[in-house]
Amino acid sequence: MKRILTNKLGVSLLEGLIALGLLALVAGGTFGVLLSSTNRSRATDIREEMLLAVENANDLLQMYTGQMSHATDAIPLTWRQGLCGNDSTPLSNGQHNIDCLLPGSCDPSKTPTFFYEVHDSNQTVSFDGKDKFAYGNFDGSTATQREIYFVITCNGYTL
Repeated sequence: MKRILTNKLGVSLLEGLIALGLLALVAGGTFGVLLSSTNRSRATDIREEMLLAVENANDLLQMYTGQMSHATDAIPLTWRQGLCGNDSTPLSNGQHNIDCLLPGSCDPSKTPTFFYEVHDSNQTVSFDGKDKFAYGNFDGSTATQREIYFVITCNGYTL
């Protein structure tokens, strides 16, 4: 009988609480690292989607070059009024709203915007860090160079 009472199998309540506390510290630290890397990865994904939206808008705008002074039959019917259907002169000087091309991951409560600005190349325009693309609009032997600047804001990021 004495042998049964002195032979302890298992852990005491204090030892169990210490082990659970250490497990909670290790799990909490691991969870924090995983959460941080997930948030950083999500921000990269949003910026990549924004860059893809700019490239898509750039590709769509290329169909207008060479067509603005000629018949618009070569331009698909859905884009004859601009990329979002609200612009009759998509390559004219000034700002053109293309919010319809915003990525789906943009949070509407953070007021996302997407537009491009067109300027003749003989104008002095300064856009810090904005993408710039030049197009030629040919009418016979002369060409008008235009510079196009894309600006997109989504979930607090701006390209």
